Amino acid sequence: MACRRIAVVGAGAIGGVVAWHLAEAGHDPLIVARPQTAAILKHRGMTLTGPAFSRTMPIRVCDDAHAAGVQDLVLVGFKAHDWEAGLVLVMPLIGPSTIIVPMLNGIPWWYLEGLGGRHGDERLAAVDPAGRLGQSIDTARVLGCVVYIGANRTTPDAIGWNGRKRLVIGEPAGSVSPRLEDTVQLLRQGGIDAEATSDIRAEIWHKLLGNACFNPVSALTGATIDAMAADPALREVLRKIMLECIAVARSVGISQLPDVEARLSVHPAMTGVKTSMLQDHEAGRPLELGALVDAVCELGQRTGVPTPMLESLSALTAAAWRSAWPGR
Repeated sequence: MACRRIAVVGAGAIGGVVAWHLAEAGHDPLIVARPQTAAILKHRGMTLTGPAFSRTMPIRVCDDAHAAGVQDLVLVGFKAHDWEAGLVLVMPLIGPSTIIVPMLNGIPWWYLEGLGGRHGDERLAAVDPAGRLGQSIDTARVLGCVVYIGANRTTPDAIGWNGRKRLVIGEPAGSVSPRLEDTVQLLRQGGIDAEATSDIRAEIWHKLLGNACFNPVSALTGATIDAMAADPALREVLRKIMLECIAVARSVGISQLPDVEARLSVHPAMTGVKTSMLQDHEAGRPLELGALVDAVCELGQRTGVPTPMLESLSALTAAAWRSAWPGR
């Protein structure tokens, strides 16, 4: 692959796992991070603690995206609500041939682009309220990405990881292009379980069905994933939320979706696991409600599909966070 200059922007849990594996495989990625995080990583390296090991990897890092220069591949680990503020770290890395892979949960800002206005304008206010992402980043540079990595950054230089490292990547316009195949191959060579898809929007919904219900309900209740699924009352709430998501997905043309009961089944490996939103809530970090819940409601409004459960869930979860963390 012609791609040689690889940057990972955002040294959080997801970006850190990907950067650590690329570095271990000899791909010499560059982490672009805020000054405080960059200073710690330069001094200590990055420690990944997996199911059966803990290892520290020296890694290149900088806090000046302009000095880093244009990259061939930019992997971005920001959560959806951090993207606008993070553009200052992303834009200097982008040139005419740069490939951008936003490693996002939920509905991405580019979701409606290229759909010919079938669902109104292309800006999703829930994830791009001021339109800055759509204006700044050419979707032709983007490869969509669905992330299956369980990790938690315990300190700026240390990540706990559950062993999963799967990325599903696809062209927003569909099809399997040479650049998609090359990117997937590079990531596989870097130790990532990457795979190409010809329908990235369908893949987004497959994961979102779980995220849209388990994440906010966990933030409200404090329950782990297995505890929610095992509680009959909570399981019924989760099922109704998931059915609303499925109705919205079908209204925007997604036909192949998993069975609800199967999606509600929890693998034994998830016993005792906290969702990322519960972890964020407990730490006082902003919640991913825009991409995981509000964007679904917005699409439902555009297509005439009611989403009363999702709208109530978003309002309750946001209020609970504000009550727990006043002034943030």
